[in-house]
Amino acid sequence: MFRNDEKKELYELLAHTHAAELYRFAYRLCGERETAQDLVQETFSEAWRSLESLRERDKARSWLFSILRYRYAHLQRDSGRRERKMETLELAEKEAGGPEEEVLERLSGRDYLQKGLDHLDNRFKEPFLMVFLEGLSCAETARQLDIPLGTVLSRIHRARSLLRKKLDRLDNKEDNGYEI
Repeated sequence: MFRNDEKKELYELLAHTHAAELYRFAYRLCGERETAQDLVQETFSEAWRSLESLRERDKARSWLFSILRYRYAHLQRDSGRRERKMETLELAEKEAGGPEEEVLERLSGRDYLQKGLDHLDNRFKEPFLMVFLEGLSCAETARQLDIPLGTVLSRIHRARSLLRKKLDRLDNKEDNGYEI
């Protein structure tokens, strides 16, 4: 059991240390900026309520990602898949801080990748994002998802294959003048 000041201090440390990476992961899962922000907020609300259940502080990152994945699964179960909203050019300009052409290029590249990710089943998307976006090892990903290492490896391989095929199809549609 924590004293109030200890709990607050640990919570602030967790928020400061992990908020950005949780947001990136949430955004890649759902593809919506507002939903990703809500997921991170719900994750930290749940973390505050159950901070006493965190037994090993060195596993805090895994614990937070587990909460976020649970919140995301709950969101999908309750509301189904939402249509992804496009980011505005003004937001991208603030992020990029560069010329308009550079901003448009970065935004379109990000949207292009997100379109591919949006079509991946979550059982392939989660391990793929955990390894390639968050930089977790395959073994750590297996522990967090509570699945065998071989399953993680095969799901990542499958995700890459499906993503490559989807992005190739998107390329062909754009080249032929079809709107995606």
